[in-house]
Amino acid sequence: MKTLVETPAQPSPAVVNTTHSPAKPPLPREHGAWAVLLVPFATAVGISGAFTLPVGLLLISVLCFFIARASLLRAIAAGFRLRPGASLSAVDTMANAKWALGLLALSAAAAIPLVLVWHRWWLLAFGALAAPLAFRKTERALPMQLLAMTGLTLTAPAAWYVATGRLDAGAWGLWLLNSLFFAGAFFHVKMHLAAAIRRTTAGVTAGTVAYHVALVAALTALVLAGQLPWAVALVFAPAVVRAAVGAWRLSPKLQIKRLAWTEVGYSLAFGLGLIATARWTMR
Repeated sequence: MKTLVETPAQPSPAVVNTTHSPAKPPLPREHGAWAVLLVPFATAVGISGAFTLPVGLLLISVLCFFIARASLLRAIAAGFRLRPGASLSAVDTMANAKWALGLLALSAAAAIPLVLVWHRWWLLAFGALAAPLAFRKTERALPMQLLAMTGLTLTAPAAWYVATGRLDAGAWGLWLLNSLFFAGAFFHVKMHLAAAIRRTTAGVTAGTVAYHVALVAALTALVLAGQLPWAVALVFAPAVVRAAVGAWRLSPKLQIKRLAWTEVGYSLAFGLGLIATARWTMR
């Protein structure tokens, strides 16, 4: 598919439009990605009860890193689209590259005190894990998309570690619970997209149904084994019901904005529910 900058050069570069103003960085437009990034972070902070200066610095570092990713990927994409005469594309590419470098520098500046002053050395490992996932091209393969999603939920153990100074079972338990929830949301959204693309609901619900059946079985096993409080497991109930109703009433007609904002609502409800039930069971 041709884009605007792939058309023949125009007499004046002023007629060539850009996708955003170079005066500000391009923010990621995916509502779901913001939720996957920030809800796990919020659950760790909410359950630990510690929103301290180190936690604030980590939040700044995470946000700058996340926005820098969008700037860098747009700079790379625009660079590949450059054609003779498309001067504003070159300006746009340079602006994106500058924003990416500046934001990455700010992200590092916020993270360095966490390592050197508060001795959160394991953040270096988190960064080493997150960077390859963040700056790789968008994948279409299902396993790679799920891997990228679980990479975003690493904000939960990272925030727990910074807030408490411990990288313990609580940190990885939060990562697991958030990953399980957002994997379900991922399958749910993919089901709706597949129905809209194929213009039929036949054969597109199997993945969502299978995942949520496995999720219920796994949560039940954890509760029976004494590894998960029943109240925490019940936080997943709205998502399971959503998936069941969504599969039952699935339509090829896609209302993308409604779907996106509904998923954000479920994500917020999950995060608040997890904080409330976890703190209640810890009393």
